[in-house]
Amino acid sequence: MNTTLKGNQLEKRLYLLLSDLLNNDLYYLNRKNSHVFEKKGYYSVARESEIVFDVTIESYLPGVSDFSILHVFECKNLAKNVTVDDIEEFSSKLDQVGKHNTKGIMVSTKGFGSGTKRFAKNLKIALLLIKSNNDLEWINYRKNNKKLTINIEKEHSEPFLAYSNGKTINNVADLLLEEKIIDFYSHKDKYLEVPFKSHEDLERIISKMYTYDIHDDFCINTEKLCSFIKKYYNASFDFETHLADVLGKIEFDPLKISINPDLKDSRFRFTLCHEIGHLILHGKLLKEKIDKREDLESSLSMEYNVSDKNTMRMEIQANQFANHLLIPLNNFKHQVQLYFKENNINRPRLYLDEQKINQQLARNLMDRLSLKYNVSLQSIKIRLVQIELLEDKTDYSIKKILKNMQF
Repeated sequence: MNTTLKGNQLEKRLYLLLSDLLNNDLYYLNRKNSHVFEKKGYYSVARESEIVFDVTIESYLPGVSDFSILHVFECKNLAKNVTVDDIEEFSSKLDQVGKHNTKGIMVSTKGFGSGTKRFAKNLKIALLLIKSNNDLEWINYRKNNKKLTINIEKEHSEPFLAYSNGKTINNVADLLLEEKIIDFYSHKDKYLEVPFKSHEDLERIISKMYTYDIHDDFCINTEKLCSFIKKYYNASFDFETHLADVLGKIEFDPLKISINPDLKDSRFRFTLCHEIGHLILHGKLLKEKIDKREDLESSLSMEYNVSDKNTMRMEIQANQFANHLLIPLNNFKHQVQLYFKENNINRPRLYLDEQKINQQLARNLMDRLSLKYNVSLQSIKIRLVQIELLEDKTDYSIKKILKNMQF
């Protein structure tokens, strides 16, 4: 296949991907005020003619005829990494059509060498890798605007300062909100400052909920729980709409929690409590930043692990909230004490190791507690290990989960 045909295929693929992301509010620009174009030309004063770019997105402020920001995508569908020369040539084109309001993004299906990454970062050109499954991996990003005073040094530590409309702003996404370039964050959790919450913090929050009628014999009654949330948070619930791969979601305008009706009972209950956790723990933070939040199987796993700290912290906190809400601590400890007394166990904890008797004792306890609280065996095991009533020497993943829970 010749290089021109390969390049055209990547351009079409990128155009369709960006159009889909924008139309579904999955790109951070405001879809109502943004448009995607293929092979559109932009005037170069130096050339006295137009430079045609592969794919562009024009974004407009309300009531303004000229675009305020232009995203320019240059596609490289090659069998080798993008080079420094490619970046340098692209940067020159960007400068010719208006470097102050253009956002340059170099796109590759292969990758970028370390030298290319450094060079692109210094020129504030974003690098985007499109994987075979159409996942998009952002390597660098660029933000700049001649109307604003901005200082960006490093992407991950994000020393950022902007001044707009009389306000001092310390992250890129809030700046875009203030400038009305976007309405909401879309998958930009790294810009959300999610505060740390200890297990004790979660227990204090949940202990207040325990004073209301939300249990039947210390087991969460989902109807009572939903009535409580409806009354005190003015939220509605949808348990009828099938959500495909989405297990649960929370929407903020109006406030609604939806749970996939295809989930089995214990999974349904955990997902419901997870979404309520987002509402109670993160609602004030999220409602002005995003319009909805969806959770898949991965984010509802106790082994959830992603590179972005804020996303990870938010999901782990919601998982921990669900676990604590479904398993009342004091009654849980009481049930374990009864089991120890019935089985003449005089040591402070059970041990899960290679000995059959220890395995049987631990499994019988977990089965009993799982049935009582209508939760999974994994939730029970994590709770037991967490409060040092079980020492599990067989499952390394539990140790990893507990380490990740320090969020």
